[in-house]
Amino acid sequence: MKKTILWIVAACLLAPVPASAQHEHSDLHHEIGVTAGPVSGLGSLVYGTVGFFEALGSSISKRAVKMDLRGHYGLHYYYQVKWWCQVGVKATFENARTTRYTDSTQLVVSEKSDLSICSLMPSVRFTYLNRPWVRLYSGIDLGIGFVLNQKRTYTADAQPDPGSAQAIFAFNITPIGVNVGKRFFGMFETNIGLDSFVKVGIGARF
Repeated sequence: MKKTILWIVAACLLAPVPASAQHEHSDLHHEIGVTAGPVSGLGSLVYGTVGFFEALGSSISKRAVKMDLRGHYGLHYYYQVKWWCQVGVKATFENARTTRYTDSTQLVVSEKSDLSICSLMPSVRFTYLNRPWVRLYSGIDLGIGFVLNQKRTYTADAQPDPGSAQAIFAFNITPIGVNVGKRFFGMFETNIGLDSFVKVGIGARF
């Protein structure tokens, strides 16, 4: 993937495109997209910490436990203010499910819990290369997030769990993002914060 990005950058820089190409997308003011990735930086910290203590408790109690990361998903909308600047908003969601068993055989489930992190963040993108088919950009997002915890117990005396939600300050930095396409595009990003640390997606401009 790194080699592919480098080839795209080199091709864009060396291609004989006139200066007016920097305004290639000036008539397409709106952008929407969906994305997916493995986990955010904050999510990896939270899930890693929970997983460590779950594994420690499992080794002491001799009861098996399993954590499954279920991915990071996002939606975004941007409005083109200038050829080099977009403003918008993005929503993200990620989840990990922990399954606990009655013993070490993993045959009988005693409890399942879902730990989710979601966010809503106003966002700004800065485009520093805007060619006919390729955009390179960076961005910053600030907003609010929530850590949600829901538990289900599979025992005869189990009581319904109302769950819990904790508000957190949400932030994200996109060091590099790549869009390939005009009205319909594919994308790749790296992120630091509450967006997936690497993600891919598709979108449209209109």
